[in-house]
Amino acid sequence: MRGRHAEAFHIAKEELGLTDSLDLGLRTVPVDSIVGSVNRWRDFDARFRIKNRSTMHRYMKIKQAVERGSTLPPVSLYKVGDKYYVMDGNHRVAAAKEVGQTYIDAEVIEFFPPPNSEPNLLWRERSIFEHKTGLSGIELTELGAYDKLLMQIEQYRQEESEALGMEQSLQSAAASWEQEIYKPVTRLIREQGLLHEFPGRTEADLFLYASYHKVAKSRLTKQKVSYKEALADFKVPRPDKTFAEQLKDLITSLFSPDPQDACPYGLIMDEDGLVKVTRDCRGCVHCRDCVADRRTLSTQEHQFLDY
Repeated sequence: MRGRHAEAFHIAKEELGLTDSLDLGLRTVPVDSIVGSVNRWRDFDARFRIKNRSTMHRYMKIKQAVERGSTLPPVSLYKVGDKYYVMDGNHRVAAAKEVGQTYIDAEVIEFFPPPNSEPNLLWRERSIFEHKTGLSGIELTELGAYDKLLMQIEQYRQEESEALGMEQSLQSAAASWEQEIYKPVTRLIREQGLLHEFPGRTEADLFLYASYHKVAKSRLTKQKVSYKEALADFKVPRPDKTFAEQLKDLITSLFSPDPQDACPYGLIMDEDGLVKVTRDCRGCVHCRDCVADRRTLSTQEHQFLDY
C-alpha cells in the first residue's frame, strides 16, 4: 500500500498566507526539492510515485524517454521557500525521481508571504538575492544582510570586468565569486568548527562577518589579513549581540585591546553594516600603538571602510 499523498500547494498557500508571486523564468531545480503538486497531489504518494493506475501507461512512456536521455520540455513549478510544487509535468517529475535524476529544467514561479514579520521579510530578501544572482543555498539570518552580500558581489563583478576587459553579467560574476571566494571561506568556517560557537548563525552569516572584519583589520593594521586570520578572531562569540555589534567590538579592539579602554568615538557600524572611522576621532595613544600614528590618517581613510 502506497503511503500518504504528495504535498498540496493550496495547503501551503493557506498556512503561509502566500500573496505575491514572481516569475523566475527557466531554472535548473533539484529533483529532491519537488515535494508536491498544484492540482494532482492526490495522484502521487509522498515519494511522488503514482497512485492513480489509470495514468500508468502514459507514465511508462515518459519514464522510458527519460531513461533514453531524450530531451523533454521543461516542467512548470511553483516555488515556496525551498520547496517546489508541480503545476505541469507531474509524470515527468515522477519519472525523474524514480530513475534517480538529480536536476530538472523548469519554468518557475515563486510565491511569497506578506511582508508583515521579520521571517517573511528575510524570506523576501533571500528570494530577491537569488533572483538577481542566480545563486541558491546561501542562508543569512539578519535583515539587510543579503543587500550587503550583493554589494560585495557587485564589486567583484566590476573588478572582474576590468581585469577581463569586457563587461560581466551579475549572474556570471556571482557564480565565479561563489567558487573563488565564498566556498573556500565557508570551508574554513567548517574546518574551524565556528558554527558550534555561534548557535543560531549560518556559514553565510560568518562569511559576511569575516569579510568586513578582514577588510577593516587589513586597513587598520596596514597588513594583509587572510580570511583564516580574520576567522581566528571569532573564537570568543557573543550570542547576546548581533553580528554588527560583535564586529564593532572586534574592530574597536584593534585600536584598544583592553575593552575598558575601548574608544567610544572611533569606530562605529552604520545602518548599512559598513565600518566607519568618525571624523571626530581624537587619535588617542591606543590608535597610535596599533596603527602607526593614527594622526596621519588621510581623508579617504576616514570614509566608510567598504569594498
